[in-house]
Amino acid sequence: MKSVGIIGASGYTGHELTKLLRKHSLVELKVLNSKHHVGQKIRSLYPDYDGDESYSGFSIDEINELSLDIVFLALPHAQSMDTTQEINTEHTRIIDLSADYRFKDAEMYEKVYGRSQHKTSFEWVYGLPELFRDDIRTARGVANPGCFAIASILATYPIQDLARHIVLDCKSGWSGAGKNSVYAKDPDVIHDNLIAYNLTRHRHKYEIEQFIQAPLSFTPHVIDTYQGLMCTAHILLDKTISEEEVRDRYKKLYGDAAFVRITETVPQIAETRATNYCDIGGFEIDETNQLVVVATLDNLWKGAAGQAVQNMNIMCDFAETEGLI
Repeated sequence: MKSVGIIGASGYTGHELTKLLRKHSLVELKVLNSKHHVGQKIRSLYPDYDGDESYSGFSIDEINELSLDIVFLALPHAQSMDTTQEINTEHTRIIDLSADYRFKDAEMYEKVYGRSQHKTSFEWVYGLPELFRDDIRTARGVANPGCFAIASILATYPIQDLARHIVLDCKSGWSGAGKNSVYAKDPDVIHDNLIAYNLTRHRHKYEIEQFIQAPLSFTPHVIDTYQGLMCTAHILLDKTISEEEVRDRYKKLYGDAAFVRITETVPQIAETRATNYCDIGGFEIDETNQLVVVATLDNLWKGAAGQAVQNMNIMCDFAETEGLI
């Protein structure tokens, strides 16, 4: 049994993480910190929650005294990085759900996020098990990827060597913008609507470019649903290849992946909602040698909290699927 805690438990991602860890058979959830809701019952914020727990307000010194095995940071960017500096990592390992350590290049992080990246005594591992499982297993700190980045990387990684350009058209439910977003405060903004934003310079574009070497364009959209994400990748090929050969590449790379399903149909958001799966399909090539690949996942599960639990399972030598299926 491993002891774990969440700092930032009252946000959408923190709440999803709470629900997953509470039902995980191999962990004990000892910290449910929330800066603004200390002492409040969780169900006072989330009426559908079926537990009786309240949010905690432990100081970092008190958390260090607990000697937790894993601490999850579900905090905004920069706050997460500051908190990391205070945690005793000699015993406690960190899974950070912010973007603070997703970039190996500190200068690129500063360029994208406009602040300096604090150094740590250990190297951070990018938390995408399909590519970095062995590194995650022994990591002191795991940087959970962004939701758009996960879908985009998984959708294009197996074919990037044949791509001369990739266009990523991504759509996500409004929970991805967080509890303080305009969509959460005024649902009418997104009702019966579809909103494109950050047309060419979204932060996840630069995160994706660390792993996809072909030139790429990325545009995100918010859709009128709470959770769910779709990435439609338009891959302009510089070499002729059959649709069957493309599908075989994906099956070969992801054949042992616990949560990637290569489908024979075009994936739909409803098929991955409230699961930790990423479905990848489509694989159609048109007369201009453009390949279209579609990937779907739940932005709060595989795109955030579920991915974090998957990473924890690997770090703790649990079955990768424990608590997730």
